[in-house]
Amino acid sequence: MQPRRQWFGYTCLLLGVSLASAALAQGENRAPSESVTVTESKTPPDKILHDFIVAYTRPSPASGKVARWHGGVCPAVTGLPASWNATVTARLREVASQVGAPVAAKDCRPNIDIVFTKNPQTLLDGVRAAKSWLLGYHDLAQEKKLATVSHALQAWYMTQTVDAQGGIYTDDKLHPEGVSLGGVYFPNAHVEYWSGNHLGDERRSELMHVLVVVDLAKVDGIRFSAVTDYVALLSLAQTAAFEVCQPVVSIANLTAPQCDAKLKTGTISGNDFAYLRALYRIDLNDSLIEQQGKIAYEMKKSLATLNGAP
Repeated sequence: MQPRRQWFGYTCLLLGVSLASAALAQGENRAPSESVTVTESKTPPDKILHDFIVAYTRPSPASGKVARWHGGVCPAVTGLPASWNATVTARLREVASQVGAPVAAKDCRPNIDIVFTKNPQTLLDGVRAAKSWLLGYHDLAQEKKLATVSHALQAWYMTQTVDAQGGIYTDDKLHPEGVSLGGVYFPNAHVEYWSGNHLGDERRSELMHVLVVVDLAKVDGIRFSAVTDYVALLSLAQTAAFEVCQPVVSIANLTAPQCDAKLKTGTISGNDFAYLRALYRIDLNDSLIEQQGKIAYEMKKSLATLNGAP
C-alpha cells in the first residue's frame, strides 16, 4: 500500500476543485495570530465531560481505538483566495503545535486536504468514483451513504493500524494489502501481532489522511475565523458528530441546529483546547475505555490550569 500514499496530497485538485468558490461570502479575513486564542471554559462536571468525550470522539472502525496523528500534519487548502488559504493553513499548524500534535515542515507532502466549495456533493462523487479509500474504512454497501455530504463542514478520515511489532497496515477494507505466508501470497489478508491483554493489546491507530469539505453556501454569514477554527478541530481529531450539539462550550457547536447559544463560540474554546491536548497525551496502546478515561483526566488538568486553579 505504500505507493498509494503519493496520491494523498492535493487529491481534491485532481477531482475538480475548480468548482470551489473563489471567496467565502460574508466572511471575515484575519491574519494568523501568534498563539492559540481560546475562550474561557469552566471545568464541566465529570458526567458532562464524559458525555462530550464519548459523543465527539469516533474510534477508528478498524481497531476500535482512538486515532491521532503520529506523522507530522501537513495541510493543503483550496477554494479560497491564496491569502485566505494560507490563513487556514497557518491556523491549523498553530493549533496543532500548541496542543502537542506533530507538525511537518512547510515543504511536506499534504496529508490533510481542506476544500472550500459550492459543490461539495460533486466533489465527493468524484472521490467515491476515483479514490474511495479516502472515505475511510468501510464496506461497499456503506459507500454511497458515507460519501453523501449533509453538513456545512464534514470530514472523512483514513487510518492505519500499527501492531505490537511495528507493522503498519492501512485500514482499507475494500483494498487489502495482502501477505505472504510460507511462500504463498494471500491477497486479501494480513497478519497483525498483538497481545491478549484487555487493558491494551499493543496495537495503536493513527490518522493517515483527512479530507475536510466546507460547503460555502451553508457557512454563508459565519465568521471566517470561526470556520477556520472548526476546520482545525476536525483536522486534528477524528469524529462523526457533525452538527451534533455538544454538552460543553465548543467550536464543534458552530453549525449545530437548536443548540443553546451559551454552548456556541466563535473560536476554539478552552474545552476544545483541553480535549486536543489530552488526545495527544494519551497512550494509544490502551483500550478505548482507558483512553476515554485518560482524556477526561487530562482535560480536567488542563482546564484547571486554564482557570487558574492551584
